[in-house]
Amino acid sequence: MKKSFFYLITAIFLGMLAIYYYKHNIAIADEKTKKTTSSINLSAPQNQPANSNKSNKSKKKIKKPENNDDTQTVVSENTQKDEKEDKEIDYITAYRNWNYFENCYTDIEDFHNKKDPLDTLKERFANNPRESQTEPTAQQNIYYQHHVEICKAMIDDEEDDYYQVRQKLHEKFLSIKPTTDEEKQLEHALQMVKRLQQFQINLNNTHYSKSTLSTAELNALNSKMQELTKQMMLIYDGSETLTEEQVAQVENYSNQIEEISNKIAQSNMPDNTKIAQLQAEIDGYKNSIDDYLHHVTSPDAFLLLADKIYRIDYYRKDSSIITTLKHTTGIKDPYYINMLNAIVMPLVACSMNYPCDPDSDYMLSYCLGLRDSMFNQACGVNLEDFYFNFYIGANQLNDVNTYFNYLVNRYAQ
Repeated sequence: MKKSFFYLITAIFLGMLAIYYYKHNIAIADEKTKKTTSSINLSAPQNQPANSNKSNKSKKKIKKPENNDDTQTVVSENTQKDEKEDKEIDYITAYRNWNYFENCYTDIEDFHNKKDPLDTLKERFANNPRESQTEPTAQQNIYYQHHVEICKAMIDDEEDDYYQVRQKLHEKFLSIKPTTDEEKQLEHALQMVKRLQQFQINLNNTHYSKSTLSTAELNALNSKMQELTKQMMLIYDGSETLTEEQVAQVENYSNQIEEISNKIAQSNMPDNTKIAQLQAEIDGYKNSIDDYLHHVTSPDAFLLLADKIYRIDYYRKDSSIITTLKHTTGIKDPYYINMLNAIVMPLVACSMNYPCDPDSDYMLSYCLGLRDSMFNQACGVNLEDFYFNFYIGANQLNDVNTYFNYLVNRYAQ
């Protein structure tokens, strides 16, 4: 009796486990059926100049909208004014505004709570032992106030929280039609990034276990297990003790349930062939991005795409682009390459006339620690001066120069 009871418990457990696998894989199959993917035109934008003088392009900084304090203006006039202001903001400026607003979360909270933003700046030093300073300098206070005004100027409705404001900035950006070559390049770069992200999502999903059995096969196996479990329970119903024949039947049913459960479990293995196929597709698509970068004159598009193809994914096979980089430059450590990316990519963008002056996004970020530690040495200087006079260590200088020249020689037109 004890042995038969053991068979019963084992069979029930295996049945529940198999049903879990069954439902899990049915859910995956249903989800895959529901998803549809839209194709993206991967061809480069037309009317793209073969050669362009990058140094002659004007810098586009974050534009601060004018505040309208005239509450007596009629609605129609307000609408006309808003439409006029929207037209004055070009595609790239709207894109940069949307990205810059990532730095404004704390400032919007302070604005709603009527808190002095300079108090927040002081608290950063009091609560963050990583900072080398004990209090902000007078220059940092000035720059921080400037940063706060930039954030506040992007708010249309004072009742909106950070996420609502950022969503509106994104919608405004999407509503603007790109017209210049650089704007069209940025639009195309965003499409390429979206497509690459979908490739990577597919690869990540493939790494997770999922059944190689069809829905019909899973249904049949599940029905078989349910029937075997039912037959086994009928043997136990009304029987305090089991005959040898009944014990043998229970053991037979239990073994069959275990075999079915193992079959379902073994079908939930990563599809290594599919993984290899997707990795090859991602590598090929990154090469397409690399080819497109040879025609890019937009620093925004360059920053967006270069980040995607030169950022190394740890614990995954290097792309052919990274393999070429390591072989050519002799820089091989993946962590170090990712660290250099944060320095070298902005320098390349500066050479393409991206804003790198003392009032630029980059320098406000370094001066105020918006995305990293705070550096008073970054306040009031341009990016190149800050990097080469303070930020880049002597041991890094040669590698930065090597990596920078590699990218410039690779993509210069």
